[in-house]
Amino acid sequence: MKIRRILLLFSILAGIFGAKADGLFQYPIVPDSITTLTGRCDYQARHFWDFCDLKKAFSSRARVADEFRGYLEILQLATPDSATAAIETFARRLDKQPDDLLYLAEIAEAELYSDTAKVWADELYIPFARAVVNNKRIQKAYKARFRQQAEVLANSLPGHKIPSIPYTRPDGTQGDVAKDSAQVVLLYVNDPDCSSCRMARVRLSADVNTRELINEGVLKIVAVTPADPDDKWRSEVESYPAEWSVGASPDIDMTLDLRGDMPVFYILDRNGKIRFKHLDINQVLDIMRQLKKR
Repeated sequence: MKIRRILLLFSILAGIFGAKADGLFQYPIVPDSITTLTGRCDYQARHFWDFCDLKKAFSSRARVADEFRGYLEILQLATPDSATAAIETFARRLDKQPDDLLYLAEIAEAELYSDTAKVWADELYIPFARAVVNNKRIQKAYKARFRQQAEVLANSLPGHKIPSIPYTRPDGTQGDVAKDSAQVVLLYVNDPDCSSCRMARVRLSADVNTRELINEGVLKIVAVTPADPDDKWRSEVESYPAEWSVGASPDIDMTLDLRGDMPVFYILDRNGKIRFKHLDINQVLDIMRQLKKR
């Protein structure tokens, strides 16, 4: 992946990206007047498929797939607005080729979204998922997965307000992550049986900066378990720090992106906007340290 990206960068910067792609189609040549890497990647993102006859190209799906993976590399180097616009334009060209659109969306899923993806690129993947959902020729059964993924990712993007996530406290009262307020809210999604979760909980509760931020009213920790609020769960969370808000929300994964291993951390600002997602415990404690220095 790194070698491929280096070669791609060299090709774009050197202006030799007009050669034929193994005979499948010709790449566009970036005008010499565009000198920055970002500008050249933006141009390539918008024009990558200009000389490709998409109806004929899919007679060799494997070759299209290889070109598509290169296209995804360019999209990651382009500005977000240019990348999104390019994807939407490309998807429209495939509107009457639903099987081919679905095929490429599944590659995008594997490369940008799945647990085995080398990089998660949520803002790039959402337009591909939405293209499948919006295509009237694709069967509903195929759309369901992409619709759920697009909705969950859109809910979880940094800069967006956290959606309503109801939870049940051990005493049976109801809470909602969207209504938990403080200067900083740390959402700690965990499984009490998970050893990594237990270690993260111990480190959080023992961290001097974290404790002081809670005592000063700057920080609120909301510990939510994706489970039913039954007696087993209540007994498991009895040892959680009393100053934390603790709850069970069995359907949280239907609203919020919880890919990867537990625990999952989100940091929200005073307005409930997501500032960071999918942090590890070391990153969380580093942020606590920085907050304490302010």
